[in-house]
Amino acid sequence: MFRTNARPSYFRLNFGTFEDPALRRLAKEYVLARLSAPLRNYRAPCSPSTAIGTLSFVRHFGEFLRERTGSVELGRVDPRLLDAYLADVRADPSRSSQQVRLYIDVPIDLHYFGPWVTGGGIPFLPWGGRTASNVSGRSRTSAENSTPRIPEPVIGALLHWSMRYVDVFAPDILAAREELDRLQAHSAQILAEDARQGRHERYRYRLRAWLEARRAEGRGVPLWERRPNTTRGIPDPAVGDAYNFRLMCLQIGCPRTGTLSKSTATVSMLQKMASEMGTEVGGMDTPISLDPDTGLPWRERFDTDSLQHEERMLQAACYIVCAYLTGMRDSELQDMEPGCVSVERSADNLIERYRVRSTVYKHREAAGVSADWITIAPVARAVDALEVLSRRARGDRDLRSLWVSLKPWDWTADYLASQAAPIIKMFRDGLDARVPNPPAIPHVDGHPWHFTTRQFRRTIAWYIANRPFGVIAGKIQYKHASVAMFEGYAGAPHGDFRRAVEQEWVLGQLDDVVAYYEAYLQGDEPGGPASSRLKQEFDHVRDTLGDLPGRVLDQKRLRTMLAHLGKTLHVGFLNDCFFDPASALCLRPDDKPVAPVISRCSPDRCPNSCLTTRHVAPWLASIDEGERLLQGNTLSAFQKVAITQDNDRKRRLIAHLEDPKV
Repeated sequence: MFRTNARPSYFRLNFGTFEDPALRRLAKEYVLARLSAPLRNYRAPCSPSTAIGTLSFVRHFGEFLRERTGSVELGRVDPRLLDAYLADVRADPSRSSQQVRLYIDVPIDLHYFGPWVTGGGIPFLPWGGRTASNVSGRSRTSAENSTPRIPEPVIGALLHWSMRYVDVFAPDILAAREELDRLQAHSAQILAEDARQGRHERYRYRLRAWLEARRAEGRGVPLWERRPNTTRGIPDPAVGDAYNFRLMCLQIGCPRTGTLSKSTATVSMLQKMASEMGTEVGGMDTPISLDPDTGLPWRERFDTDSLQHEERMLQAACYIVCAYLTGMRDSELQDMEPGCVSVERSADNLIERYRVRSTVYKHREAAGVSADWITIAPVARAVDALEVLSRRARGDRDLRSLWVSLKPWDWTADYLASQAAPIIKMFRDGLDARVPNPPAIPHVDGHPWHFTTRQFRRTIAWYIANRPFGVIAGKIQYKHASVAMFEGYAGAPHGDFRRAVEQEWVLGQLDDVVAYYEAYLQGDEPGGPASSRLKQEFDHVRDTLGDLPGRVLDQKRLRTMLAHLGKTLHVGFLNDCFFDPASALCLRPDDKPVAPVISRCSPDRCPNSCLTTRHVAPWLASIDEGERLLQGNTLSAFQKVAITQDNDRKRRLIAHLEDPKV
């Protein structure tokens, strides 16, 4: 097991839970065969990370045999028994066809692996030689990735806040950690001097001197941001504030908070000084930067607990930025090490491209293969912040991955591993608590979005393929990410991200055609020269499906009927193109008829051009620009005539979309 994101439970297969010795032996032999793959022309070996799942599937089949036949002797299996097993697996409604296939794999394997199983395997070919996918009813090549895409409002807000943490908040968090490290070292030095000189611990006098120095600076008695359960000494019971004795102990070199909090004289002194000099949330010295959105400090000053919370928030923000803007899988992301980002520069020393080096595990040997991912500058900044953030935890535990657990407890796991999704949820909840109404991360159907690590790769692939003019959080262009990530993967050993983008492009084309059709049914008819051809196609589909009010459509059949249009659709900024090389005005005799040449597009004349209400805004902006030029005195009479005619042409093109009655 080489993957740093592997769950601890994946590292051990416990055969001691099998009470039946025969079933235990069968399970050992089957799992060993699956790992070593003695028949590689039949089936590739399973990865170590999936071995624990393989064990559960063979256990299920073995327990079924023992219940039905009284033993796990494979020679007694017959076709009727296998049909009964298939029915038993399917009886659980929570199992998908993919999960059913994994259960069905076991008896098929036990036929082929007969020579490696004590007593021989199943003597006949199960289900007449049909594949497990065929038996379970699931195609091996699913048409669409089942991982949900993160909705645009959700990913936009999530990335906006993640970038805010990386670019604005991270310096404060990292500086506060340096301050806390200095305080702890200073406290240890004072305690060592006390022990060496054997003097009395006059902590209350030290505390008073420190508070007097704070008074001179115009600062107050430090309070917890959130009161820990163990803290005593509350100056305002109605509000629930609590003195930050932990910070005070670090400042004056006191070994235990109870020494201060349990001293009636000390608490009385604090209450008196708090009434005179006021209080201050947090209490640490690190200044807080201004939030560009509000012009105010983005939070109160840190205390030891709130600093740990913000460090985990920063770690989650770095994960989101890296996962979304690289297209890396979770296993690849969590294998990143310090110094993994490199920069290629051109001859004039300008940055050309950022590379992230990590390890590919999918479809590779267990140890993986080193590879580079092409990315953009925000990822490099996130990695820089993460290297500093994780330095202490990596050094304390001698770890290599950047993605380590930041909690300092002895019983904490070393690596982030399976906690990636929980810290993203924690990040969302922390933002929603800070900006509650409306929530900082928009809800979907009235509920917070449920994040998984796989969603980021799927979402960026879809947006690169289908939203080339979109903008991430108003700052990072998808087209920029497309050039860096998609084109940069050419020839890479992990170039399947290109295939993922291409698959999402095909699916996105079909989604757009379905959106065209649904808008047409609502009376929002397309415009442009290709609109008449589209309307004929949509009328045919509507008549075939009987698409009437109150009728539930077969969405799969609808998508099938519209698929031929999706293959030709190219979404654009000023218009969409249902590309037909035979009639495309943008093509020249020497051009290859594989895609439209956008720079030569004639939206108002080409038979392939189609417009929707989505395209109206840029056309209006273009008309306004023309009118602005006409108001000046720098154009000749011929130029003014040309611009006027051009604006008239643009108005005619979008007139139907602005007013359907025209």
